[in-house]
Amino acid sequence: MDRVRINVTKLALFAYHGVNDEEQKLGQRFYIDMALLVAPVAATRTDKLDDTISYEDVIHCAEDAFLEKKYRTIERAAYAVGDAIMGRFPTIQTLSVTVHKPSAPVAAIFDDVAVTVDFSRNG
Repeated sequence: MDRVRINVTKLALFAYHGVNDEEQKLGQRFYIDMALLVAPVAATRTDKLDDTISYEDVIHCAEDAFLEKKYRTIERAAYAVGDAIMGRFPTIQTLSVTVHKPSAPVAAIFDDVAVTVDFSRNG
């Protein structure tokens, strides 16, 4: 069977994560990137959705985990997303979840602040 990497980039979600009270009251836009290494994937030969992981299902799982509660850190939010995905999809071998916080309240000029959490079934 083949291994397949599925990438989801710039999933935009509005949430209330942050250390500051204003962040938890006003909220802001976050972006999530996910890279999944999946095996086995028979869909490379069968062309059947049932023989792979639906990225729509992965996206909905990520949304649910990210929006479930208010997290103080994006590290914890990224972990919650990855933990939910790894728990639901047993054929994922590795997963990287990056949470971008482009409007982080920092007195500096920057495009983005992001944190990546990596998951692996092999430790």
